[in-house]
Amino acid sequence: MNSAKASRRNGSIGPWVWMLPIAYWAHVVEEAFGGHGLAAWIMDLGGVRFSIAGFLGINLVALAIIAAVTWASRRSPVWRWGLVSGGAILFVNGMSHVAASAAMRYYVPGMWTGIAFYIPLGAALLLRVRRVMSPRPFWAAAAAGFAIHALVLWIVFGMPGL
Repeated sequence: MNSAKASRRNGSIGPWVWMLPIAYWAHVVEEAFGGHGLAAWIMDLGGVRFSIAGFLGINLVALAIIAAVTWASRRSPVWRWGLVSGGAILFVNGMSHVAASAAMRYYVPGMWTGIAFYIPLGAALLLRVRRVMSPRPFWAAAAAGFAIHALVLWIVFGMPGL
C-alpha cells in the first residue's frame, strides 16, 4: 500500500460521531411519543405487542451498546466496523420510515428524525468511514448493519409465534 493510502486508512474519526447515540435517542423519543407511537403502529399492523416501558427499555440497552461502540471506535480503528454497521442501520431505518409514511399516506413515528438525522448521518458515517477502512471489512460491516435492520423488522412484524 502506498504511503498516501496508508495515511488515509489511519485517519482519525472526529468527535462528530457522537451524533450517532444522540440521533438514536432522539429517534427513539419520536418513535415512542410521536403520533400514537411506533409500538401502537406496529401492533395495529399485526406486529408484536410491547409496552412503552418495554420499548424504551430495549432501546436503552441498544443506546448503551451504541455509545460503547462509538467510544471504542474513537480510540481504536478495530472498532470502526461498528460505525459502518451503525451508519447502515441509520440510513436504511430512516429511509424505511419515509417509505412507510409515503406508502401509508400518513405520519409514521420516526419519520421526522429519519429525515433530519438518520438519513444524512447514516450516509455521512458510511462515506467517512469508507475512506479510512479497508474495503472487505467495510462492506462486511455494512452488510451486517443491513442484516441487523432486516432482523429487527422480521422480529417486530413477521416472526412466527410472537
